Amino acid sequence: MRVAALDLGSNTSLLLIAEVEDGALKRVLVDETTITKLGQGVHANRRFHPEALNRMRECLGRYQNIIREQGCEKVIAVATSAARDVSNGHELIDIARGFDIPVHIIAGAREAELTFRGALSDRAKTDGIAVIDVGGGSTEIIASQAGNISGQSIDVGSVRLTEMFITGHPISAQELKATAEFISQQFAHLKVGTEVKETVAVAGTPTTLAALEQRIPFDEKKINGFVLSLGTIRQWIEKLAALPVEAREKLPGMQPKRSDVIVAGSQILAGAVEALGQSKITVSTRGVRYGVALSWQNF
Repeated sequence: MRVAALDLGSNTSLLLIAEVEDGALKRVLVDETTITKLGQGVHANRRFHPEALNRMRECLGRYQNIIREQGCEKVIAVATSAARDVSNGHELIDIARGFDIPVHIIAGAREAELTFRGALSDRAKTDGIAVIDVGGGSTEIIASQAGNISGQSIDVGSVRLTEMFITGHPISAQELKATAEFISQQFAHLKVGTEVKETVAVAGTPTTLAALEQRIPFDEKKINGFVLSLGTIRQWIEKLAALPVEAREKLPGMQPKRSDVIVAGSQILAGAVEALGQSKITVSTRGVRYGVALSWQNF
């Protein structure tokens, strides 16, 4: 089965096209990422901003062409935190329907399950592994015990917290502190239900930090499996916060359109690692879209 799986997140919209057989990914044909900032203004207004919807229209039109060129038999899009928070989610659904892309607005628990399955789809054993997915609007933390996946979706995301706390770049010490304190409060009651032996992090924040640390453009083979210590993440928070956006954009490994939210995203990542009692993460380039492809029969 050739499946197109789309993850329409609060900051990025991703397209995976893969061959799936007997519940396993046999071959990845396309893996595209576009920063669409769908969550623009959502925390304050609880509505999709017209500019964000226009960016989604452009992105989905391009993705539709790729889907058609690849001859996909099944097309599934999921929308996550931003779509859950707005009163005009139907506008996104209508735009996608115009491109023959059905959108499912999924709950946080479902997002966590798909994230876990996707992030660890290249692992034979998953017990004792916690997965962190720092999104634009929310962060999912998921673990498995005896084959049972459980997770929490927490309303801290890179776009959401940037809009809530950060008024300028470089970022002031006061704003960094306020952001960190809010993150700590949100993670204070985190429970994963199992002893965590390894932490895997997915999505743009950890992959960007891995690229920055190696001073390389995105390279899946060098980023997937890369290990970042908590100390290194904190060093990048300090370094990036001290720079204006224009200077961040020029750093080797930085995705320019992520440069305005990377500090808040990194603070969330550090907060999650600390809350789990860990000292490092393993970066994964997989995530929700892989989980969607593997679960195509359930949509």
